[in-house]
Amino acid sequence: MTDVSQHILPDGQAIVRGLPSPSASLLAGLAATGFGIFIQTICPVLLAAGLFTRFAALALLLQVLVLQMPGHAQLALYSVALLGWIVVLGPGPLSLDGMFRPGMGAAALPLVGLVSRGLAGLTRRVGPAYAFLLRLWIAAGLAAIALGGVKGLTNLLPASMATPGAMAWLPQMPGMATGLAPWALLTLAALLALGLLTRAVALVLIVLIPTGMLSWGSHFGWITLLNLPLLGLPLLYGAGAISLDHAIAAAFRRRFPPFEALPAPPVASLPHVIIVGGGFGGLAAARGLRYAPCRVTLLDRHNYHLFQPLLYQVATAWLSPAEIATPLREMFRTQANVRVLLGEVTGVDPVLRQIALGETRLAYDFLIIATGARHSYFGHDDWAPAAPGLKGIEDALDIRRRLLFAFEAAESSQDEAERRAWLTFVIVGGGPTGVELAGAIAELAQHGLTREFRTFDPATARIVLVQAADRVLPTFPRSLSNAAERSLAALGVEVLTSRKVKTVDASGADVEGEWITARTVMWAAGVAASPAAAWLGVEADPAGRVRVGPDLRVPGRPEIFVIGDTAVCNAWRGGPAPGLAPAAKQGGAT
Repeated sequence: MTDVSQHILPDGQAIVRGLPSPSASLLAGLAATGFGIFIQTICPVLLAAGLFTRFAALALLLQVLVLQMPGHAQLALYSVALLGWIVVLGPGPLSLDGMFRPGMGAAALPLVGLVSRGLAGLTRRVGPAYAFLLRLWIAAGLAAIALGGVKGLTNLLPASMATPGAMAWLPQMPGMATGLAPWALLTLAALLALGLLTRAVALVLIVLIPTGMLSWGSHFGWITLLNLPLLGLPLLYGAGAISLDHAIAAAFRRRFPPFEALPAPPVASLPHVIIVGGGFGGLAAARGLRYAPCRVTLLDRHNYHLFQPLLYQVATAWLSPAEIATPLREMFRTQANVRVLLGEVTGVDPVLRQIALGETRLAYDFLIIATGARHSYFGHDDWAPAAPGLKGIEDALDIRRRLLFAFEAAESSQDEAERRAWLTFVIVGGGPTGVELAGAIAELAQHGLTREFRTFDPATARIVLVQAADRVLPTFPRSLSNAAERSLAALGVEVLTSRKVKTVDASGADVEGEWITARTVMWAAGVAASPAAAWLGVEADPAGRVRVGPDLRVPGRPEIFVIGDTAVCNAWRGGPAPGLAPAAKQGGAT
């Protein structure tokens, strides 16, 4: 029911207040219909999901202007500011609209392309002006608080602007007047209005409003909660094109243009850094040179980066190769100073500062070698066909094929001894790879292949882990080694420590005089560095790793760096850095 009040003027005329206008009644009636209910129920859901976001925000915006603006102007202004931002700038990438946007412009549907281009034009043309007006509105609220705290708005502003009604149209920030000095508020307001250090100012206000209200004893109400998303807009999206921030950034880009904007002659004159190897160390080195004034060439035998720690999951059929391999070109598509080349290095000429790719030569100013390690059979390379190692995707797929074929052969075998040979798996080497591989095979046999075979139970498979040292994981603390052995024993893995393998062939392995009949043997016992030391003609340790200084430079060759498993450096507690991915990444980033 509408409250009606009557005011008698001096001349006897009466004015009735509180009666809604005919147009307002019509709009309010429309909002109460099914269409209005649809907007109130469906549009918030669409807005939360990010589907048809701009249209849902526009419908809610119109409803706010019709229903809330006449009676709740202050609350409505916050809603208008937030919803208007969504209408003008659209949803972010974390929305259904953001997922569909790349293909919508080319969709063969009526008016879809026109609407997509129209919305993009709205963002491009109206977005900067809207961000500018939003900053001015917030700055006006801060200035009003500051001026009211100095002498009172009635003395400093025109009467039309100093009325309480006019103040209601400005954002309210309770507690700011008593918590900050007027000059500080005016400074923040000026910075916002000019668009200078906009994100920093917004962050300061977001921190000060709630903490200030709690400290200064102000009432913590809904106004405070609405200020936080309001200030979050300039914090997340910046000041926009109409700002000093934008002008300063543009001037900086003109003074220091990005790499892709440089003409060809200046680019050719930049130092050329060649990184050999796209592993953890090579990637870290290439990324570390993102902002360096240089040209980077990343060389690898494969066009993908392999996450080696999960190779055993591919070998035991828990993961597909695509889940642990990422294309190198995709990783560096936004880093313009990196060029990815596919090739295998066959030599290095440190005198001419060139590397050889078969008949091709590439000159470098600085060289980073991160070629990792390969299998080492300790002089018994003839064991390789019978006991494959695990260093690449091809190795993992080969081991997967052997594992699955072993179970299939056991199913079709008519001889119990032959079946036991197929169901016996020997892993040579108790380092991280061997332990992970043995555990994964045990889990595959006990859980992954349950009820898939009829003539035998896969859980009866025998998994033997052979380790020459007195414990598995010898480079780890003894407590972790003991925990790993207990976990393997719980999975049914036989761990043979202080035992060396004497012979390996297609029928099994000789372990310190004990012959283990097994049709599947896997090698995880040792690694040897790539032939980088031979390329450079420098000293290497028994594993073939190049001895480098604390800065990872090759002695006598300050322009050559060797990192990761290819190098040995006494930089970890006085001893060699471990051959793990974190060590390689730290070396590359250095």
